[in-house]
Amino acid sequence: MKVTIADLDVGNLHSLSKALEKLGAKVEITQEVDRWLDSEVLVLPGDGAFAATLLKVKSHEQVLAERVKERPTLGICIGMQILFETSDENSDVQGLSVLPGNIEKLPAPRLPHMGWNTLEHNGNDLFVSIPQGAYFYFVHSYGIIDTEAASAWTDYEGRFVSAVQVGPTSHAVQFHPEKSDRWGLELLDNFLALAEDEL
Repeated sequence: MKVTIADLDVGNLHSLSKALEKLGAKVEITQEVDRWLDSEVLVLPGDGAFAATLLKVKSHEQVLAERVKERPTLGICIGMQILFETSDENSDVQGLSVLPGNIEKLPAPRLPHMGWNTLEHNGNDLFVSIPQGAYFYFVHSYGIIDTEAASAWTDYEGRFVSAVQVGPTSHAVQFHPEKSDRWGLELLDNFLALAEDEL
């Protein structure tokens, strides 16, 4: 299976690529939006600011949003946040609006939320064989506090959504599976299996 990683100039794409290759995927990393739109499986990864990330897809927002809805996509960290409508980080910038909602600054006195934390999930297929309370690696100060699309939740001096399902084929996570050891690899493997079923 070929996986296209969108190079948004943010995040360690090398570790993500190596994790996917370890699971048997053929990986392409590219900044060309046309390649993202034509990809079999797309990953939108990265650490970064809401507005700066959306600037990378300017003039392609609508077609990219449709592609996310229709074909397997995995958003990671800022790649999850840009799927929503707005963010407190850059309130004058419109997100891809694949999902309704506003990204909020986490209500914790110490930010960013960085390091290992647990999650609870709803049994979504993305979390097959991953136990409740499994640890994943987070680096962020903003997140979605509540959404009907939620499939996992994490507590950091207040509860926030740590994973969502986007329609029938796509998912997004606030944590970094490529930095999350065993359970991160398990989640990526689950995503690849789900994507293969859709191709």
